[in-house]
Amino acid sequence: MVMARHLIVFALLTLTCQVAGVCQENPFFNFESPLSHGLALSKSGNTLVTVNTPSRQICVYSLEDPQKPRWQRAIPVGVEPVAVALKSESEAWVVNHVSDSVSVVDLKRGVVIDTISVGDRPGDIVFANDNALAFVSSMNQRCVFVIDANSREVLKTIPIPGNDPRTLAVSNDGKTVWVAIYLSGNGTTILPFDRAPSPPKPTNPSLPPAPPQGVIVGSRVAFAENLIDFELADNDVFEIDVDSLEIRKTYQDVGTVLFNMAQNPQSHELWVTNTESLNEIRFEPALKGHFVENQITRLGAWGKLITDLNSVPSVETLPRERALSQAIAQPTDVVFGNNGETAYVSSFGTDRIAILDLQGNITSRIELGNEPADETEPRTKRGPRCLALRPDASLLYVLNRLSNSISVIDLQKQSVVDETFMVDPTPDFIREGRGYLYDAKLSAWGTASCASCHIDGDRDGLAWDLGDPTGDLFSNGSSDPLHPMKGPLLTQTLKGLSGERIFHWRADRPGLESFNDTFATLLGGEPLDEDDLATFVQYLKSIQFGPNSAATFNKELNSEWVGSSAAAGKAIFETRLDIGRESQNTFRCIDCHTKPSGSGSSGFTGTIGQSTKVAQLRGLAERNVNAWGTRVNGFGFGPDGSKASPVEFLSDTHRFQEISKTDRELLQSYLYGFPTETPSIVGRSCTVCSKNAKIPELRNQLDEWVSATEQRLCKLVVDGSLGDKLIRLQYDAERQRFLAIPPGSDETTLQSLLDRIENSTAAISFYCLPVALRN
Repeated sequence: MVMARHLIVFALLTLTCQVAGVCQENPFFNFESPLSHGLALSKSGNTLVTVNTPSRQICVYSLEDPQKPRWQRAIPVGVEPVAVALKSESEAWVVNHVSDSVSVVDLKRGVVIDTISVGDRPGDIVFANDNALAFVSSMNQRCVFVIDANSREVLKTIPIPGNDPRTLAVSNDGKTVWVAIYLSGNGTTILPFDRAPSPPKPTNPSLPPAPPQGVIVGSRVAFAENLIDFELADNDVFEIDVDSLEIRKTYQDVGTVLFNMAQNPQSHELWVTNTESLNEIRFEPALKGHFVENQITRLGAWGKLITDLNSVPSVETLPRERALSQAIAQPTDVVFGNNGETAYVSSFGTDRIAILDLQGNITSRIELGNEPADETEPRTKRGPRCLALRPDASLLYVLNRLSNSISVIDLQKQSVVDETFMVDPTPDFIREGRGYLYDAKLSAWGTASCASCHIDGDRDGLAWDLGDPTGDLFSNGSSDPLHPMKGPLLTQTLKGLSGERIFHWRADRPGLESFNDTFATLLGGEPLDEDDLATFVQYLKSIQFGPNSAATFNKELNSEWVGSSAAAGKAIFETRLDIGRESQNTFRCIDCHTKPSGSGSSGFTGTIGQSTKVAQLRGLAERNVNAWGTRVNGFGFGPDGSKASPVEFLSDTHRFQEISKTDRELLQSYLYGFPTETPSIVGRSCTVCSKNAKIPELRNQLDEWVSATEQRLCKLVVDGSLGDKLIRLQYDAERQRFLAIPPGSDETTLQSLLDRIENSTAAISFYCLPVALRN
């Protein structure tokens, strides 16, 4: 019944969207971008604005009837919108995660009036100082952009020495902005195998001793005992003074993965929703069903207090059905009502809203789905991600990421009174398969899912020791059998799996289907049946890396980003014959890293005391352990996280010949710019108006985008208004013209289009979109 209603509403909204001329372009790319503040409620309470990430839009709803949002319009923005904030009743600012931009939107006209570049992978936005300043986080650039909200000029870039600064919160008086580190870590690091004590004896008497392996340790103790030679800064939350635009204070040990924050208006505490990873616990059997904890961390002038959302009573002491009906997993957002006496927390993993008192205790729970609280249907999972509360605390609006819908909750009745489904071009196999990654009810007690470590389809930045001392020897096709006590290994991303055949660091998983037993051995639940597994696997193959900003349109290197040394590093990678330790001058880097992903079809080597496969090379820059001169991550570039940089990795003479430091630095420059499956031009965007239409540099940029379209590296579309007319165009490379969407009589050249921008009301935005879904 739920699915039938979903399909009916989806069909009606799709028709509405097509009539309005704002339907998402095909094909569909799945970047699995992380939403932060995806809902915004106007101060008057009359308008609700939400990101529609898969449709590349924001949707505007009238709240004339607050319980039944009425769709007014959809406005195209950049690629992968993840956050929206309202500067006024008529102006919204939208963060576009893949476009690396902020779209400034005139809500009354339904058009983007400006595009602001804000660094690589922006994550969130807030306004402060009476909406005079906008703060935008950049995850990969590891900073916060401060923007004059009136002139839209960037005033300052504040370095944030943390791993993926993402969500932001502003104090009630508008004088403080907090920045939460997404993958903040938990102060652990790796003691490498050549410095670690011998592993414990197997409990299976038929097993030989385990191979040499590292061990996960707390970095503070290890540094104090001289076991490691670096000091890890585990700073989780940064406090920015809005007047001075300087970091005033930092908070440590808040959690491992930080999702969102809000200030309690009564106690003035900052509440942070987060998960804590238990990766210091050794071996998979010991972690079964309980390897993360779901928390609220309260930060105040008096200190810090952490509450486990599943500890009172501990769900692990309950019968499984009751545990599943109460569990809170991945708390992704928090808002306050009743002057701070009540908090509402979204449970992304178990499709419910938790209601908390002033001390952080759960007083009740509200279910979002129609299934019984102890049951689940991953294919129709909602995935509550973002919250917005009416000022009188009567209604709570919930943006559901997986179902792409908005639930309206009557807080007096504590029940859902309406659910509105947005237009969603997501293919069915992706929409239905996602639930198996995020659904915590597939675990023993409902507190963990695959996504507890593969955060938003990516990674947690940690190493885990998932060995099994009770297991048996097995083969991965290499000459030596593999020991079940494998030692610590880094969590790998789920992006870019399509085209790969063998998985895991030790190549011990022949196909994604072979991960099915993990639902039992690690999550503590039951393996998926054949149909569910097939859907899940098909979805996993759809997740893609976003563009690497270090690669140019033709997938060569952009020397301005990674330095002019990158081209020299590329030459070493592809031509030097004296790289491999045993190569006798016959092997190049590319001879092992043969695939476009950088992975290898075959070949094993060892840097952790045992055999490992040739790894893919995308996204290495995002794994940099240092930010602004500070060590911010305890795990680096070796399979066990033991190498702090590619330069250090390449210095391993067990694997490589002696390579000069200069050549290692050249190779590192190239590896940081290694292209992904998505051309780097994808996501680029700009807005043209009367102020900039005649600027030569802008015209040169647009000419480059047209050229990239003709090379089939992207699709170039135009959205905006000329006079009182909303337009939507797409560049046709064969005819070298911009044609109307949907097809009509409009046809124009780039120059003619720019010539038509004659007055202050004209504003058109150009977007470089993906061209094909890669299977």
